[in-house]
Amino acid sequence: MMLSPPYYLLLALLLSLCNDIASAFCPSNDVMSSSRPRFSPLSMAASNDISSKIRYLGSGDEAIIRPGVVLVAPAHEYDHFLMKSAVFVYAIGLDENEVVIRGVIIDHPTAFTISEMSPNVMGSLSDNLMFRGGRSGADSAMLLHSAGGDDGHVKGTGEMIGSSGIYEGGVVSAMEAADAGLANPDQFKFFFNYMQFRENELDDMFKGVVDDDGKLDEWVSLEVPPEYVLDSDVERGEMWSKLRNTIREIRQG
Repeated sequence: MMLSPPYYLLLALLLSLCNDIASAFCPSNDVMSSSRPRFSPLSMAASNDISSKIRYLGSGDEAIIRPGVVLVAPAHEYDHFLMKSAVFVYAIGLDENEVVIRGVIIDHPTAFTISEMSPNVMGSLSDNLMFRGGRSGADSAMLLHSAGGDDGHVKGTGEMIGSSGIYEGGVVSAMEAADAGLANPDQFKFFFNYMQFRENELDDMFKGVVDDDGKLDEWVSLEVPPEYVLDSDVERGEMWSKLRNTIREIRQG
């Protein structure tokens, strides 16, 4: 896969749960152009109407990948982690001079609460479930939420991830906001580990497969409301199924 200049990449630190600092990428709105998949600038404004915020961004070679989108696996994906998965892309950056994309699987809950995994998280957020974001990350943890920004009650989160309405980090401030009733615990979702993709891996992933009905089944890129990404009341593969149904409806007109 060839990248077409110009493109910009950012690296930063990801806040962890235990000491609020761990090494990772920060979300970026910067653009990378590519033949497969395409990386392009964000253009959709936030909407109060949840249903209107679901936007189809293409599939296979035509899929647009950028921070803030959700990648929906095809039915033929048989990777242990990616099978029946929906992956929220939170960062695009450089790792040893290679372009990488990082995301978390949003519908892979564990049987543990965040307080069982990290006693440093207390109060109203302690009963939030921990989700398994992927296979990489050496069991590092991260927080995604919708309570950041200039008007939000969680500070220290940096910029919004794309136009998703979702922010990363700020664990201490998040606990304080939730305990004070300034934010709902449902606005916060904890993950350990993440998925990481290099360009050649994306090339292979986004090659479609013709199913038994003669239709091309491919990875799909969507913009979805933050409530979809942060929903903790889901079983494994449940959000994937919901989004696959939405994709089917969109394609049928």
